[in-house]
Amino acid sequence: MFFEGFSLQHTTIAGTRYRFRAGGAGRPLLLLHGQPQTHAMWHRVAPLLAAAGFHVVCPDLPGHLPEAELALDLLRLMDALGHDRFGVAGHDFGAHVACRLSLDVPERVERLAVVEVVPVLDHVGRADMSFALSGYRGCWFGQLHPKPEALAVKAPDEWFRLAAPDEPRDFFDAEAVADYLLEGAWNEERRGHGAAAEGPVPALDMMERGQRRRIPCPMMVIWGRRGRIGGWYDPRTLWQHCAAHEVLGSELDSGHFVAEEAPEALAALLEPFFSEALAEPAEPMPPSRATPDSSS
Repeated sequence: MFFEGFSLQHTTIAGTRYRFRAGGAGRPLLLLHGQPQTHAMWHRVAPLLAAAGFHVVCPDLPGHLPEAELALDLLRLMDALGHDRFGVAGHDFGAHVACRLSLDVPERVERLAVVEVVPVLDHVGRADMSFALSGYRGCWFGQLHPKPEALAVKAPDEWFRLAAPDEPRDFFDAEAVADYLLEGAWNEERRGHGAAAEGPVPALDMMERGQRRRIPCPMMVIWGRRGRIGGWYDPRTLWQHCAAHEVLGSELDSGHFVAEEAPEALAALLEPFFSEALAEPAEPMPPSRATPDSSS
């Protein structure tokens, strides 16, 4: 069953309408999706974590908001649900929003897990044409204008379902794909003025490094053995430069879409990590720069 035991809810926060699913009872855990997906990417992982004793919250991330605004809205959402402190896990762009949360309000985020992502400057400084063209999407968008843009907008199902011979896509659930096409970044009405993935993440990364701020909570990074993150980088080492604690790292037998390719293995890593008692910070936490508003 799709998101078994979870309820689909809607709320309006600071003028933006949010859709989210919540389920389970226990320690609060916020799961943030990547782009161009929706919260539906967690449909296999979330019920496993709820069964393990978590109250799991999976919101959509509106495509027109920068990650700083998203982080503040997510705090308001968790306030409305009665959660003062919580764990957060994010995939791809959702991981950058999760990092923003941990830096802005360290007193609220207990633990942080990032999936299939590296610090943006580490990626921007190393990525070259061979990296870009090594992936299906890079080859597609490497074609002359307007073919790639036209195909992506007019046939988004092809984007999700077509793949190179070594990139099978049969792991996508039909109901999840339908949700991506209806509610995700392909939907121009929902995107507003631009996709969140095009927001000021590199500027954020540079700002934090210039201030020598580090992620203050315990952190785990997870990547897929068949994805390009683990194939091109040492994710754990790169994140260690950004963290106050020793970063845990785990590789899974999957590609980029870890939550859908290896849901049981991913849940098996997240459950004990977020169940552990909060460790003492390795260094004093920086002061909060955002004050959550419980109104919604």
